[in-house]
Amino acid sequence: MTERAIDVLEEDKDGFFLVVEGSQIDWAGHDNDAAWAMTDVEAFEKAVEVAINFAEEDGKTLVVVAGDHDTGGMTTGSNGQMDLNAQVLQNVTATGDYMASLLNEERSNISEVVYNYSSIELTSEEEKIIKREQNASLAINKVISDRASIGWTSYNHTGADIPVYAYGPQSHKFVGFHDNTDLPKLIADTMKLKFTY
Repeated sequence: MTERAIDVLEEDKDGFFLVVEGSQIDWAGHDNDAAWAMTDVEAFEKAVEVAINFAEEDGKTLVVVAGDHDTGGMTTGSNGQMDLNAQVLQNVTATGDYMASLLNEERSNISEVVYNYSSIELTSEEEKIIKREQNASLAINKVISDRASIGWTSYNHTGADIPVYAYGPQSHKFVGFHDNTDLPKLIADTMKLKFTY
C-alpha cells in the first residue's frame, strides 16, 4: 500500500505528504500479544523500507518514523531468563484472541488449539493456567510470551520514551528529545508550511 500510495502521490509536482500507520502494533501491545506485535512491526518495517528506498532515489524526500506512545511495556529476557527466545514467535500463526475464540465451553481443547496455531506443546501447568483464567486470550498470550522470554508491564499505554527516526533533507531537526506534539511543528517547518495551533 505504501508503494502504491507513493506512485500515485509523486505525480503531484508540488510534492506530497503521506502518513503510513502501523496501528495494530498498538492493539497487540494492549493484548500483550508478542507474536502479533512482531508480525506487525515487521510489516511496518517493510513499509518504511519502501519509503526510504524512494527517498534515497528522489533525494528531496524526508522520512520521519515515530510513534505517539508505547503500549504494553514489552521487555526481553523475562522470568529470570537473560536470553530472548524469539524463534518461538515465528511459529505463531494467530492472535491469542483468535485462539481463545476457538476454545470450547469446557476449554478441554486448549492444548490442541494452541499447538495448531503456535506449535507449542503446553505443559499441564500452562494448560491449567489458561483453563482457569477468566480471559483466555491474555492467558494464551502470557504463555507464548513466557516461552519467548518476553515480559510486559502493562495492558495500557506507558510513559516510555519513544524513538524518532528521520532520513533525508533536514533530518537533523529531529535529533534530540522532543515532545510528541513538537513533531508536526517540525514537519511543517521542514515543508515550509505555516503551522497554526
